[in-house]
Formats: sequence, structure tokens, C-alpha cells
Amino acid sequence: MSTGAELAFSSLNIRSVKYKLDDLLEVRRDLSIDVMFLIETRHDTDCVTFQRLRVDGFQVVDRPRPRKVADTLATNHGGVAAVAKPGIRLMALDLGIKPATLELLSVRVVTGSSSCAVMLVYRTGPITSAFFAEFTDVLDRVATNVNPLYIVGDLNIRLDRTDDAWSRQLSYLLASYGLACRVSAPTHDRGGLLDVVISRDDLPAPPVDIIDVGLSDHQLLR
Repeated sequence: MSTGAELAFSSLNIRSVKYKLDDLLEVRRDLSIDVMFLIETRHDTDCVTFQRLRVDGFQVVDRPRPRKVADTLATNHGGVAAVAKPGIRLMALDLGIKPATLELLSVRVVTGSSSCAVMLVYRTGPITSAFFAEFTDVLDRVATNVNPLYIVGDLNIRLDRTDDAWSRQLSYLLASYGLACRVSAPTHDRGGLLDVVISRDDLPAPPVDIIDVGLSDHQLLR
């Protein structure tokens, strides 16, 4: 944070937030998490879970996956959200783009006179050159951000496979913008470094704990 204030962030592919709120809030309390970034929330705009959080004083900025058909009975896969405890402000940032190959939520986290920008990303489906083109466009728009910048989420690219062409391309792309992934261990029950915490490589690396909280087949990154 820009003036020395210290917050604890978490990122988790929760694989549906429905029915998990009480457990999630318990994890937040136990791990002293100030801001939660949630991936694959599987929610719609009228999500009761997020309504309950807002009533309880939490700040919520969310982006459900757009439905292709108006069938609200089927599970709406995908979706991302940022949730901050009372006293911390979240401000949605409009980057001026709507990428088709990844779900993107950009927010400014503000506490007192300190702030930072966080981009929450979720990529699914086959890896294509179109994703890298759109992700490059995203990085172009945030690379000169004056605030500390963090990119968190689930990219579904095996960064632990250094001989994989897509993994190398992603690592080269991040390096070209002066960014580095701060996670170095598996983040999924079956192995594989899929979830990321990315920050500028000219700033001190934030410590990242990888914790199995039992809410998903992904680990929580704190």
C-alpha cells in the first residue's frame, strides 16, 4: 500500500459461493483476511449471498458471467467478485475493454489515504493466441498505473511446467511489463500452479501463503 498501511488479501477459486458463505467468513476471521477475491463464484446479479454480505456492512464488487440464454435455473458457471470487510472501500475500475477470453474485474482498494489497484482474472477453455492478445491489451492499460498493482486469480496455465510453450509465453509476457508471479508451489489438489499473485518485480515481493481451507479443489492464496 502506498503509505505503509498493510492489508491481507486472499484469492480463491471457490467453485460456487452458494452454501459456502458461513464457512468462507470463518476462514476470513481465522486468517485475518481484509479483502477476498473470489473466482468461479457461479452467481447471478441477484445473488443472495452477496446481498447478505452487503447488508452486514461488507463492500462487494462483482461480475457474474453473462448468460448466453435467459435460463436462470441452470448454474451460471464462472463469475468473479471482490469482498472487503467494513472500513475498506472498493472502487470498480473501468479499463475500457470487455475481453472475450477471460473474465476480468478491476478494483481500487482504499483504506485511509492508501490505495492499490487489483485485477482479478479468470481464464477458462482452450488456451489460444487470442487470450494473449487480450491479456496484453489489459497489461497495456495498467502497466503505468501509479498505484501498487496486483493481478490475482486463476489463469489455468501450468506455470510450473517451464517446458510448456504457453507457460513460457505467459512468463515472458509478464517479464516484458516488469511483472512477476509470486507463487512458486502447486495451487490445486491434483498439482499444478494455476492460481497467481502477480506484482511489479521492482517492488518487494509480497509473502504468499498457500492454504488448503477445504472449500474447493483449489488452494487459497493469502
